[in-house]
Amino acid sequence: MGSATRPATAAEGRAGTITAIAHRGDIVGTAAAPGVAEAAPDAGPGGPPDAAPARRSAWWPALVPVVVVVAGAWAYRWVDEDAFINFRVIANVLAGRGPVYNVGERVDVSSDPLWVAVLTLVHAVTPFASLEWTSVVLGLVCTAGGFLAGGLAAVRLAGPRESGTVVPLGMAAASVVAGVWEFATSGLEMSMVFLWLGFSTLLLVRVEGARRRALPAAVVLGLGGLIRPELTLAAAVFVAALVTVVAAPGWGSATGRLRRCAAVVAVALALPVTVTLLQAAYYALLVPSTALAKDAGGSWWSQGATYLGNLVAPYALWLPALLAVPLVAARAARWWRAGDRTGTVVLLAPLVAGLVDAAYVVRLGGDYMHARLLLPALFACCLPVWVTTAQRRTWAAVPAAGIAVWAVVCLGWLRFVPTVPHVLGLQTVFISNERDSWIAATGRAHPVTAGDYAGALSGRAAAVLSAEAARVPSGAQRMVVITDPFAPVPRTTLPARSALPFRLAVDLPAIGVIGYLVGPEVYVFDSFSLADPIGSHTTVTRHARPGHEKLVGPAWMVGRFGVPGATTVPGGPGPVPVAAARAAVGCGRLHAYLTAITAPWTPSRAWANLTGSPGFTTFRFSADPVRAAAQLCGPGGGR
Repeated sequence: MGSATRPATAAEGRAGTITAIAHRGDIVGTAAAPGVAEAAPDAGPGGPPDAAPARRSAWWPALVPVVVVVAGAWAYRWVDEDAFINFRVIANVLAGRGPVYNVGERVDVSSDPLWVAVLTLVHAVTPFASLEWTSVVLGLVCTAGGFLAGGLAAVRLAGPRESGTVVPLGMAAASVVAGVWEFATSGLEMSMVFLWLGFSTLLLVRVEGARRRALPAAVVLGLGGLIRPELTLAAAVFVAALVTVVAAPGWGSATGRLRRCAAVVAVALALPVTVTLLQAAYYALLVPSTALAKDAGGSWWSQGATYLGNLVAPYALWLPALLAVPLVAARAARWWRAGDRTGTVVLLAPLVAGLVDAAYVVRLGGDYMHARLLLPALFACCLPVWVTTAQRRTWAAVPAAGIAVWAVVCLGWLRFVPTVPHVLGLQTVFISNERDSWIAATGRAHPVTAGDYAGALSGRAAAVLSAEAARVPSGAQRMVVITDPFAPVPRTTLPARSALPFRLAVDLPAIGVIGYLVGPEVYVFDSFSLADPIGSHTTVTRHARPGHEKLVGPAWMVGRFGVPGATTVPGGPGPVPVAAARAAVGCGRLHAYLTAITAPWTPSRAWANLTGSPGFTTFRFSADPVRAAAQLCGPGGGR
């Protein structure tokens, strides 16, 4: 009896909502419930079918994309070299050394703090499992959850509006793209991105249908920027959609419209703003250091367009995109004409979020990893693409069948094969298939653990550096200057002097696996500036490989840590740039910033970092030590 009455109650509530909107003058024309308006064209002569059987049978198609994507992700299981940067931070956290990459230096190298926090917590309670495999399993779980939530969001959104079983074509399309499989278990945050996008859409749908529990949903919708910084834009779209729903008539609360909307915005901002302030107090920056190193405020539209084409072309994504447009547009138009304003907003919210995210990535210039930065946009744009079985005898069956055929072809045959340049340098503009590259480098079909990477050049270099660090007497410090990253690691070391607690310092262009394997007693000077507090603040003078444009030479490391009079190494930096670098690190804003992130973290230091973070975030200088010394120290260059 109870289950038989629930659909009628929901329909009555929605009809009452539409009537209330009509009475307010917000609709011109019919005041009928959207469910009635939508069901009629698809139901046939017998009228709308009973809603209860449809709801009981509608969930199972949402499982198909989940099975496909989990199978694909497992077949493509691996852990990216960059994930080991996070692993080194996690190891430091669990050892009590703080959320840092190099011990004693508060630099935020994690652009995915929520993923790192969750992975740290899971590893803390499951120390018997390797951190690498923990990230793989967690990635599979998050990916499955994201695809399931996305499919259920379509089912729930269609429930009171359309008849027939919902087929989530968009989730099916996303599930067959090999680029999605590659980053579902890469040890990076992409699986959590899928989970957040799918779950946020589901929560938005539930709030719109029930007209309650908006504040818990606002907490989740506001988390985007804590998973990836650029997802702040997508989070803003979702929160705006939630505000639209909360502002609509028929809300089951006596609270005024303005107060409801203000509460949603305040709750959505609470956690991200709090985390940002805590990070500023600790790291003395308003954004992660990686955002500075990758010049997240810059633009390179032409390369971004190339990056977009690099995702679309191998999988012929233009075809399902063209076929999906009429499906989504027609549904949105029908709902809007029927007066279902909030339903239309909820339907289109993930699409708008995906397009906004894609526009930012294209503006930035994309990435050097195939597909990675555009996967959030791909997934989000797929969320509102679905059909019902009641549409099988309408025009919608044609594009639906086309997407289904494409999905089969993509699942079995469409893959990305990069064109490798004849000359490949550290900053060559080149979009790579990172998984295939590391399979070739390690000789493993599924490189997951640090042990799997041991046979690669980075693993062999880590063994040499670990042995070199072990030879440094306790209390002493040395440096290894790398002048050719493709040559064997030199055994020649220079004396070093620093208040930081390292035995050995070394400059490296790849800091993931090596940094994880060499341990905390080796200071890794990141030549590409992701973990380097100096290089991250340099200016980009010319475009190079996306994400790798701030390449700084070893003169900065030698100038900062070298002992005067003992800084010469064959093929290394000359005395002039070393002297200039030594002067620059002791002058002006750079000196103040280095002090802010290396001095003991006390309440007074936390406050000084917080108040100084805007200036520390925005200052820039040349990567050339001589020019930088003049900029930071004045005309005399610090001499």
